[in-house]
Amino acid sequence: MAAWLTPTRRAVRWTPAFVSVAIAMATLIVIRLADRPLRSDAQIIVLTMVVIGGLCGLADPGRDYVHALPVSAARRLAHRLAVLVPPIALAIVIVRWMGDAMFSEVAPGPGSLALAAFGAAGVALCATLTRRVGPRAGDAAVAAMLAWLAAGLMLGKLDAPLGLALPWLRWPVLVLVIATVATVVSTTRGAEA
Repeated sequence: MAAWLTPTRRAVRWTPAFVSVAIAMATLIVIRLADRPLRSDAQIIVLTMVVIGGLCGLADPGRDYVHALPVSAARRLAHRLAVLVPPIALAIVIVRWMGDAMFSEVAPGPGSLALAAFGAAGVALCATLTRRVGPRAGDAAVAAMLAWLAAGLMLGKLDAPLGLALPWLRWPVLVLVIATVATVVSTTRGAEA
C-alpha cells in the first residue's frame, strides 16, 4: 500500500460526501412517494449534489503543516482525488440506478462527462483558491459551485441558453479541458499564499 494513502484517507472530510449522497437518495424517495415524475432539473440537482459533496473532501487541512516540505500542491491534490473520485463515482452510479429503478419514466439528466466537467470545474476552483486563501478554500469553492448551480437552474427557468446557464452541461469536453488546464497551472505555477 502506498505510504500516502492512509494519511490522505484520514485527512479527507467524508461526512459531507456521505450526507450529500443520503440527501440525494432521500430526495429521490420523496419524489417517488409524492408520485411525481423525475424531471431533468431534479436529476441535475440530485447528481450534482453528490459531486459537490465530494468537492467538500478537497479541503487540505494539512496544507499549513506540509507547506514547507518538498510535497507539491499538485501531488497533494492528486492524492486527494485518487482517494475521493472512486467512491463519488460509485455513489453517482448508485443514485442513477436508484432513479432508474424507482421511476418508470426518467427524463434525460446530466451524463457522466457533464458531471466530470462540473467536478473538474470545482477542483480547478478549489486549487486556485487554495493558493490564494489557504485552508478554507475548499468551503469557498463548494459555496461557489452551489451558487453556480442555483444561478444556472434559475437562468434555465428564464429560458436562457443552456450554454450560458450551465456550460458544463452543454459543452462538457470544453469545460473539462479548461478546468484541467486551470488546475494544472494553479498547482504548479507561482508561489503559494
